[in-house]
Amino acid sequence: MRIPIVAFVSMAVSVQASVALAYCNEPSAPSCADRYGAFDDEWEFSRCKSEMETYKSDVETFLSCTKREAEAASDKAISEYNDAVESFNRRAGR
Repeated sequence: MRIPIVAFVSMAVSVQASVALAYCNEPSAPSCADRYGAFDDEWEFSRCKSEMETYKSDVETFLSCTKREAEAASDKAISEYNDAVESFNRRAGR
């Protein structure tokens, strides 16, 4: 009975990790930033400024997310390397 519980917990952690990795979506710049010419009026300027502030926040969130992903991938690679070294050393009798 113990094995199915461990397998379930392992699957749940795996699913949560993949959901976390799927969360990092690169935001797109607001279309108002790419238009030519001056703003038509104060309302258009304010609206675009607000969109740019939201974009800045979204980019910061994206960068934090990708940094966490990179750290997690690095930790996993180091752990796998250490496991391989330990296995090799056991086989070598060291």
